[in-house]
Amino acid sequence: MQTWNEDRPLAPLSVYANSKAWGEAQTALVLGKANVSHTSVRYFSVYGEPQTVKEGSHSWVVAWMAMRAKLGLPLHLNGGGRQVRDFVHVEDIAEATIRAMLAPGADRQTLNIGTGRATSVRDVAQLIRRHYPDAEFQDRPLPEGDPLGGTAGIARMTAALDWEPTITVAEGVARYVAWLDNTPPALPDFLRREAAEAA
Repeated sequence: MQTWNEDRPLAPLSVYANSKAWGEAQTALVLGKANVSHTSVRYFSVYGEPQTVKEGSHSWVVAWMAMRAKLGLPLHLNGGGRQVRDFVHVEDIAEATIRAMLAPGADRQTLNIGTGRATSVRDVAQLIRRHYPDAEFQDRPLPEGDPLGGTAGIARMTAALDWEPTITVAEGVARYVAWLDNTPPALPDFLRREAAEAA
């Protein structure tokens, strides 16, 4: 498992990742030359209500698994679910973003926004199954290029913001499940159709 620190050289492997690296460079170049205060934040695996899934997407593990479990569909564990992510609840993301705009120590910094704790995809599935005990796991091959993952190095973030995330993955999953149980329209039609066909 890797820990990614802000000073690690960037080597984007996708257009999406490259656009983020470009945005950081442009922000520093333009605002730095204008002597305007700025901070670049790097969010790790954001999750939480009201996140919903999109057909064909593979992001948003908590939402995918909760929605599939809610509909009685198996939870897919690619590669056995051994990949790890640094899951950060959206409420902590919002708090960190506000602090990054206001904290003097964040000026002209690039900050990871993460928890510094690794949670495997299988761990998430097991947390989901606490709320939906009948949920089944389905092992599938690991897709090509799916990273095994790692965590955020958060020393710079905690020093600059005098703060660290407070919502655990177990609490965040429970909050998401409660929201989903109270918001039936959040379940997308394509997943409803899959569940109906599987019944």
